[in-house]
Amino acid sequence: MTDLPPLLQSLDLIRTEVDLMAFLRRLSRHFDFAGFLLFNIPAVADETLLARVELSDLPEGMIEAYDELGLLKNSQIFQMLRRSTIPLTLDTETAHTTRPSGEAERAVQFFAHYNITTAAFFPVHNHGGCRAAFGFLGDRTQLSHAELGELGVYAAHVYNIYSTLKDGHPEKEDVLSIRELEALHWVANGKTSSEVASILSLSEHTVNTYINSAIRKLDCVNRIQLVAKAMRMHLIS
Repeated sequence: MTDLPPLLQSLDLIRTEVDLMAFLRRLSRHFDFAGFLLFNIPAVADETLLARVELSDLPEGMIEAYDELGLLKNSQIFQMLRRSTIPLTLDTETAHTTRPSGEAERAVQFFAHYNITTAAFFPVHNHGGCRAAFGFLGDRTQLSHAELGELGVYAAHVYNIYSTLKDGHPEKEDVLSIRELEALHWVANGKTSSEVASILSLSEHTVNTYINSAIRKLDCVNRIQLVAKAMRMHLIS
C-alpha cells in the first residue's frame, strides 16, 4: 500500500463523474479487486439489483445475469446490509447458507464464472439519509482489518463527492448518465467507438448506443457538435 498518500490526494482532483469513475477503478485495482459497484440498498420486496445500481465497472451483463438467476432475494449479504452500518466481507464459495440448495449451487457457479472469490461491502449514507453501499469484488484473499479500515475511509469520502456531484447535476432528461459521460470522454480524446469499447470493456454497439443517446439528450446532430456542447456545459473537460 505504498501509494496511499497520492491516492488520497487525488480525491481532491475529482471534478466530474468521469473523474469519479476513474478514481474508483484505481481504488479497486489498488486493493487488488477486479471491479466495483455503488448501489442503493435494495428493499426486502425488491427482486432485482440492476435498478438500484448507481455506478459500476463490473463486466457487461454481470448484474443482469445475477438478476436473471434470481439471486437477490435470498442473498445473505443484502439481508445484512439492510440492518448493518459496518463493512462486510464475503467468501463467495461459502456465503450462501440462506439460499435453497439449488440456488446456492447456482450462486457459487455464478461467482466462479466471473472469477470472484471475495467481496467487500461498505455501507454509506448522505445528508438526506439515503442508504447505499459500495461493493468491491475480485479474486483475492479476505481483507485485513487495516485494509477494511482504509477502504472504508475512501468509500465514505467518495460517496460524499458523488452526492455533491449528483446534487449539482439533478437528474433530468438533458443530463447524461455516467456511462454516456465515460464514452463521451473518450470520444472527445479522439477514440473511435471500437477503441472506446475496448477501454470500457463494452461492445461497440453499446458504446454507439451511449453516444447516440447523448447526441439526442443534448440536441446535437453529430459527435463533433456533441463534444463541443458537452465541453461548454462543463460535462467533460
